[in-house]
Amino acid sequence: MASEKSCPYTWRVLYVALYAALFALGATAHPALAASSSTINVTVTLTAAPCEINSNMLMEVNFGNDVLTTLVDGNYKKMPVPYTVKCPPDAPSAMNIRIEGTGAAFNHDVLTTNITDFGIAISSNGTALPINSSKGFTYPDWPQIEAVPVKRPGATLSGGVFSAGAVMKVEYR
Repeated sequence: MASEKSCPYTWRVLYVALYAALFALGATAHPALAASSSTINVTVTLTAAPCEINSNMLMEVNFGNDVLTTLVDGNYKKMPVPYTVKCPPDAPSAMNIRIEGTGAAFNHDVLTTNITDFGIAISSNGTALPINSSKGFTYPDWPQIEAVPVKRPGATLSGGVFSAGAVMKVEYR
């Protein structure tokens, strides 16, 4: 019977010894894990909310029904591009404006149209604004944008309805 009574005590001693061994093993493993480290770099760019161009509506420049092909010279029928821009109060003052589109085959700086050798040049405050390039300005002094018909030098244009398309973007600098 004495051996039966010593058995529960032996199990308790084995349990405590096993627990102590696991604890010691864990204690030696933790410093190795703690010694291993890595640096994480986080980069964040905070920007103001975007500006709204023309209330998100289509802008249209109508040259009318009386464009004479023989007078197209890069000055004839110059028209303002009507647009509005609304920016949030916290918008930065340094901005860029950009007109994106497909350049004409005879001059990649002007918009292509559906008529061969005929395109639309864009200017900003009287200075050429090549397609897909940016012009800097200071908010809220929006640049005046103009569109004017142009042709390939020496080309003879035939009449017809023409169209061109582009996207205007305003970006913070």
